[in-house]
Amino acid sequence: MTDSSTPARDFARLLARRSMNMVRALALAAGDGVHHLSVTQPIPDGRIAEADCLIVGPAVPEESDGPDDPVAKVAYLLGTTAFGGSAMLIAQTLNEQGEVRFMSWMVHDLIAYPATADQSVIAYCISADRDLTDPVSGVTFVDAPSLA
Repeated sequence: MTDSSTPARDFARLLARRSMNMVRALALAAGDGVHHLSVTQPIPDGRIAEADCLIVGPAVPEESDGPDDPVAKVAYLLGTTAFGGSAMLIAQTLNEQGEVRFMSWMVHDLIAYPATADQSVIAYCISADRDLTDPVSGVTFVDAPSLA
C-alpha cells in the first residue's frame, strides 16, 4: 500500500467528496443567483468555527485553490460533522432582480436537515447578531429544500 492510498487518506477523500457534494446540492437547489454560504460550528472548547464563501449558481466550480479556497473551507467544516459534531448552514441568495432569499439547515453526521422559513428567521438573527424582535426587511425566508 502506498502513502497515497492509506485507509485514513481514502476516508478523508470520501468525506471531502461528500461534503463538496452537499455544497453542490445546495447551489443547485438555490438556483440562479449569487449565493453566500456560511457554516457555523461550535467546537468543544467553547469557541465557534466559521467559514463562508460566494458561489455564482447554480454550479460550483470544479477546481479549487487548495485548502485556502473559501468553498473548500465551507466543505471542510461540513465534513467535520461526520465525527458527531453539528453545524448551522445558511444560504443567502441574491437574484438578478435584487431580491434576497434566505434558507438554512442543521447539519449533523454530514446530513443536512432542512429548516422551515420560521426556523431560518432564527438562524438569520443568530448569523447577523440581531435580536429576534428586530424587524427584518428586504429578505424573504423560505423553507429549505432537502439536499439529497
